[in-house]
Amino acid sequence: MKFKILLLILSLGCIPFISQGKTNNLFDDYDSIAKRIVKIKTTVPIEYNQYVQLHINEFLKNDYSKTNTLLGKGLYQLPEIEKILKKNRLPGELRFVAVALSGLDSRKVSNDGGSGIWQLKYHVAKTYGLKINSYIDERRDPIKSTEAASKYFEDLYKIYEDWDLTIAAFFSSPLDVNKAIRQSGGNLEYWKIHSYLPEEYQNTVPRFIASFYLFTHFRDHKLSAQAFKSIQTDTVAIKNWTTFEQIEKVMAIDMDFLKDYNPIFKKSIIPYTPKKYYISIPSHKTKIFHQLQDSLYVFKDKEPGLVTIPDNRPKPTQPSDSTDGDSTQTGRDDDDVKPETKPKPKPQIESTKGLAMLTYTVKRGDGLGRIADKYDCTITEIKKWNKLKSNTIMPGQKLKIYVPKSKLSKYKKIR
Repeated sequence: MKFKILLLILSLGCIPFISQGKTNNLFDDYDSIAKRIVKIKTTVPIEYNQYVQLHINEFLKNDYSKTNTLLGKGLYQLPEIEKILKKNRLPGELRFVAVALSGLDSRKVSNDGGSGIWQLKYHVAKTYGLKINSYIDERRDPIKSTEAASKYFEDLYKIYEDWDLTIAAFFSSPLDVNKAIRQSGGNLEYWKIHSYLPEEYQNTVPRFIASFYLFTHFRDHKLSAQAFKSIQTDTVAIKNWTTFEQIEKVMAIDMDFLKDYNPIFKKSIIPYTPKKYYISIPSHKTKIFHQLQDSLYVFKDKEPGLVTIPDNRPKPTQPSDSTDGDSTQTGRDDDDVKPETKPKPKPQIESTKGLAMLTYTVKRGDGLGRIADKYDCTITEIKKWNKLKSNTIMPGQKLKIYVPKSKLSKYKKIR
């Protein structure tokens, strides 16, 4: 056994991290981790190897406060996610895929356009019923996105009948996994196709196993979950256009709270639709909300912001906006925005008054959807600003991006 552990250490190419309070004997440390993983009861088979250990090292080498914060957040959020998975007759262990992909960050956006705790790509999210448009991204809703992820897991498992392959395909795609299977000579065991997957997707399964291990045995590494301070909230209906900035100003609700508890609003703008949108606010603010809510609706049926749009409404989806360049996709579903009841004015020319221009250099792997998410704008706006006739962009290409002058310093930091 110790000989196998020595080979593992050599394959890692570095001396592994030894957690505080543990023995200095490398053999004992690796041996104990291997034994713990073997004993974990799970319906999703997990394996311990050098790839998994690298991700365990990442968790343990992080600033302890960061890992402890993740543990606290996970112990608070994961039971609800597990409940949804089991309701859909899926293994509850899949909840750790969300930890592996996003660290449970609802607002995280991946390089290839995935978003939310499950990092669902645009076409997957739309296939499973999530709403995505210029203002709303339900991939950022932990509950709705978990329902969609459950259906996607179920469909993928029907194809592969293997959880490792299913998890790999979940974040990459069935095309990537099928190609890796062919290149490996038809192998259907994950660890035999691992190296044939695109490099950016090789971490999914190992990090899933490392996340599973972390939450099961964090105490063995002298870690402790930081208490997650949940705030009691109530849900209130928004009856007209408004913004988080306006809500913060009128009701003194912290902007970070609004963003954390209402992550689906991409631009911190709540649009006006016949169906109405609802937001979460601290329970002790509910009475004040009903007293002051008229002060929130200063835009009077008009879209907040500095860019003038014909009819003061979001523009309808253009067919070309459904696909974003290379692999990134995003789109708009603004059909539910309430039409104006007053006579339709003549179309106005889009204005950039009050906006500052930045120059963005396209990087390898960029798509218009990812860039739009970075700068809180839309694909249509980027195409108009740069007179683009298609969604195709090339590395090194310079794009003009217009942002509110008041937030110029924030957007200058984006790379």
